[in-house]
Amino acid sequence: MTSVDVGLSVPGIAWRDRLRALGVTVTAGATAFLIGGVLIVVAGGNPLDAYRTMFEGGIGSRFAVGQLLTLATPLIIIGLGLALAFRGRVYNIGAEGQLFMGALAGGAVLLTLDADGGLLIALSLVAGTLGGALWGSLVGILRARWGVNEVITSLLLTYIALFVFAWAIRRPFGDPSAGNNLASRPIPEDAFLPTFPDFFAHYGLIAAIVLVPIVGYVMGRTPFGFRVRSMGHNADASEVAGVRTGRLVIWLMLISGALAGLAGIIQVIGIQGRLDAGISQAYGFTAIVVALLGRLTAFGVLLAALFIAFLNTGGQAMSVDEGLPYSLVVAIQGVFVLLVLVADRFSRS
Repeated sequence: MTSVDVGLSVPGIAWRDRLRALGVTVTAGATAFLIGGVLIVVAGGNPLDAYRTMFEGGIGSRFAVGQLLTLATPLIIIGLGLALAFRGRVYNIGAEGQLFMGALAGGAVLLTLDADGGLLIALSLVAGTLGGALWGSLVGILRARWGVNEVITSLLLTYIALFVFAWAIRRPFGDPSAGNNLASRPIPEDAFLPTFPDFFAHYGLIAAIVLVPIVGYVMGRTPFGFRVRSMGHNADASEVAGVRTGRLVIWLMLISGALAGLAGIIQVIGIQGRLDAGISQAYGFTAIVVALLGRLTAFGVLLAALFIAFLNTGGQAMSVDEGLPYSLVVAIQGVFVLLVLVADRFSRS
């Protein structure tokens, strides 16, 4: 084969691979809908009515779209950090704890400093990002210096973070008027993020959207991204080639922790208005699925987060309006995610 033949064949192969991947994914989605329909029938519902309600509840109105975008915002931000770390085979499973530590750090600024709203928002975002970064960097240091498995340490540090957060909202930041003292004092009203009036989504969505091309550029167009991919393929060979893998591990944990912390403080100033456990519905763990569904790419994370958010918001509407148990909604979500992940695996083989 001549060099010209090679040059002409590569684009064709690439397009065939993309079409094959798309076809497998569409087939997986259709199969998931069929299996979900069977589960709905078993639960005593009508699949057509249930799916119509799901789509109406997910994207059927401006309010529904706003709810979807609000739910997708933390998933996008955290998923981007996890996708970057996973590319280097640094498996950060503790984004949930980093989210809470970021929320706590940013919340401490909001509840202790006396400043105007714009400055408070800026300072809280910086503090939240740093809080998550520092908590994540602990995991990176433990692996880089002593070879401690980051899956175990990141997960265990999550429980410590939740305990520290629970103590803080009861003691130094506790609100005596809150039931059982399970929430902090409210943050200043002028420290809330503005919202889009047409979609009822807060401005944190802007941060999520802006981060997508930034992280995508870092992944694919920078020496740092190249070193991450190199370490992900073969850490030993990268070390021989001059990549300081230990330092890179710390950086990846720091960045993924920072983005999780940013998502945490955005939940506080965008939705909750105070520190309480409701700032996260296991977003740190759901973002792991988002990163994997997104094939560890920035744009893929965006699409996966919107998809998962749609399943959640639409599924809740389906459960309420059709009288179906929410456990059925969770099962249907699991079927969708499982089949799409299996399809992704087959599309790569």
